[in-house]
Parts: sequence; C-alpha cells; structure tokens
Amino acid sequence: MASPLEDRILKDLSNGTAWLVVLATVAGSQDAIHGYEIGRRLADEAPEGLSFKQGTLYPMLRTMEAEGLVRSTLVPSNEGPARKCFTITVEGRRVLATWVGAWKRTGRWMNRVIGDIDATR
Repeated sequence: MASPLEDRILKDLSNGTAWLVVLATVAGSQDAIHGYEIGRRLADEAPEGLSFKQGTLYPMLRTMEAEGLVRSTLVPSNEGPARKCFTITVEGRRVLATWVGAWKRTGRWMNRVIGDIDATR
C-alpha cells in the first residue's frame, strides 16, 4: 500500500502528463474520437499506480478547444444522442510536436540522472 506521499507523487506525475497524453490520443486517432473513448484508451494504457479520471477529461477537452488545439463536431450515434467527437487542429499538431520534443529531452535527462540507481538500498 502506498503512503500519502507516494500517492501525491503519483498524482502529480499523472496531472503533469495528462494534457500531453490526451492531445496525443486525439492526434493518434484515425477518425474523430469521443471523450469516452479517449478516457477508455488512456485508462487501459495507464501504468500501475497512475490513473486517468474521466471527470478531468471533459474540462481539459473544453480548454483545449478554447485554446485552438482540438476541434469538436457532433457525430450522430445509433446508441443514443449525438456524441461530441474531437480532432486535432494544425495548431494542436504544432504544440504536440513541441511538447513531444520536450518530453523526449526531459526523459533522456531523467534517465541520465537516475541511471542505474538502486532505490531499494
């Protein structure tokens, strides 16, 4: 069982990467993708200890749309009301490319710093 500090560290890590993984999921979808499917994919892929909560997704998508990173359209559904689906914009792709580059540089730096540390000793 994780300590409160460990829980907070994992929450901070999850919060810090949420925008990147949401934008990357929208960009990686062949077609417009609805919020529920974005959340499902991220929940399925989340590593142990990290989670992705649907409740944070929709406000994030609204903000991304307001910032011009994604665009939404209503898509008819055979299973009920029309669904709001999202596609990435040109600006969203530009921001994502910058973000991915920064993430990769940060990852290389982190790997150099933590290297072969045996945290169990």
